[in-house]
Amino acid sequence: MRVISNVINKIVFKRAINFFILGVALTVIATIITVIINPDLKEIVERIGNRLPDTVKESTGIEKAWEYIVNNGFIVPLQMFILALIPIQFLYVIHIISTSSLLGVVFGIVLQSDFKKGFGMIISTLPHSLFEVFAYCLFAAILFELNKFIRIKLKIMFKKDKERVSLSKKILEVIKIYAVLTLPIIIIAAFLETYIADIILDLFH
Repeated sequence: MRVISNVINKIVFKRAINFFILGVALTVIATIITVIINPDLKEIVERIGNRLPDTVKESTGIEKAWEYIVNNGFIVPLQMFILALIPIQFLYVIHIISTSSLLGVVFGIVLQSDFKKGFGMIISTLPHSLFEVFAYCLFAAILFELNKFIRIKLKIMFKKDKERVSLSKKILEVIKIYAVLTLPIIIIAAFLETYIADIILDLFH
């Protein structure tokens, strides 16, 4: 907690917590809805599988962890950063919303097919999923500041008395959060998913 408070201020951290609560709520809601509507399991499982890069699906061990780090630690944050540059609020939260909702759908499916095994899968999935979503929430919280800055800067461009504002300073703040918090947490999540998830799942067999 002290490390986080030294890197980001309380307002940004509180915003990250709010994003995280939103993500957890979406997961719970998606789980309940999936269980209630009883969807076509085979079709949905195939769609979920198709969302994963082939390199992730085929790799194992440290190679699998690295593929997750590349996808979740580099590609996804880059996409969020690009969306934050668009002067429309909360576009960069789309990935958090989709990831949390999809996770809930998966939870609902496994609970439908076999409650005991499904419950075990959920417990084994929670550690790395919570780490991953929280990492994105921290990143989204600082992207909120960047996006707000860009929208304000666009407004003052049309004013006579223009304020001198540094975009590079805001981008450096984003890079700082990413390098010190987001990426390290994603790396932890990748190793939890690769090595710890199966160990936890085996306890329920």
